[in-house]
Amino acid sequence: MNTAFQQPQNNRPARRVARMEPLAKLPVFWDLNGKPALIAGATDAVAWKAELLAACGAAVHVYLGDEKPTQELSSIDGNQGNIVLVQEDWHVADLSAFAMALADCADDLEARAFYEAARAAGVPVNVIDKPEFCQFQFGSIVNRSPVVIAISTDGAAPILAQAIRRRIETLLPPALKGWAELARKLRGEVTDRLGAGTPRRLFWERFVDMAFKGNNQPDEADERTLIESIDKISALGESLAGSVTYVGAGPGDAEMLTLKAVRALQSADVILYEGGVTADVLELARREAKRLFVSECGEGENAVSNATISLVRAGKRVVRLVSGDASPTREIEREMQALARLGVNASVVRGVSAASDNWQAEHALPQRGKASA
Repeated sequence: MNTAFQQPQNNRPARRVARMEPLAKLPVFWDLNGKPALIAGATDAVAWKAELLAACGAAVHVYLGDEKPTQELSSIDGNQGNIVLVQEDWHVADLSAFAMALADCADDLEARAFYEAARAAGVPVNVIDKPEFCQFQFGSIVNRSPVVIAISTDGAAPILAQAIRRRIETLLPPALKGWAELARKLRGEVTDRLGAGTPRRLFWERFVDMAFKGNNQPDEADERTLIESIDKISALGESLAGSVTYVGAGPGDAEMLTLKAVRALQSADVILYEGGVTADVLELARREAKRLFVSECGEGENAVSNATISLVRAGKRVVRLVSGDASPTREIEREMQALARLGVNASVVRGVSAASDNWQAEHALPQRGKASA
């Protein structure tokens, strides 16, 4: 009995799809706790940056030069023990003592002098509102610390970044802070008792389900439930089984994926995809997931099925990403029956029907042996 999908003929991508589309800037989260930071200037913009760095635990030294600080800047002096106003000019010799250097400069000449001095001292530098004199940039921030989200448009549209931040603020429950703190508390036990990969991910997916179930702070009952989950997953040990999910990728438009489809992609260890699946759809998958075009499973009509079974026996969660709606065709049913006989959990997540052949033709991944548009 043939339990495999028929592999598409002459329908292979010319290259492996990148896990990440190009980035304008690398988002980095920087530990400034207990480290000294220098800010030059006496403006309201300096006051905001000083408060921001102080909130990260930095010891902030604001060098005013001969300028009088604004009322807002004066109001933070003494109110926060880790912000100090210094009525002196910054000096080149002092810069190397700081982990970060910022300035609000009146003109490009002053900005260039500060920028070059900081670079010569090997100190990361940012001149406020002058991107040409910045080694790094600040984005709009959503604060649910220890959950922190930063949004950047690479300076192209700050208003858009602020609008995105407002939208995210409405989506994230304030209780998320408490759940993040609980995650930090449990992380050591999870790491010690559960193996890397599927066991740990099963636990954290359970954790996330509970965190987003409502808008309630976690209590002792929630903590006990999660510890019991650690016990159960740990008891399974090497018998922890993998799974297979057949996911309909629809016509190729990532926005037309169902929520179940996105969730499956984000929990997969391995994604086996076929012709007609677009890069936009694969972009929604978990970054660490291995991605294989079906032809990479080897030759022969049972190659995909055999590869799938091997992956599942290794405890992997496999997503078979197919174009269209992943309707239970005879081939899918046969493969699921074969997996069931091996005790493998298999399910189908239906997608939107790939009704538009033109859409697929325009947006599908490049095929081997065919010129790309």
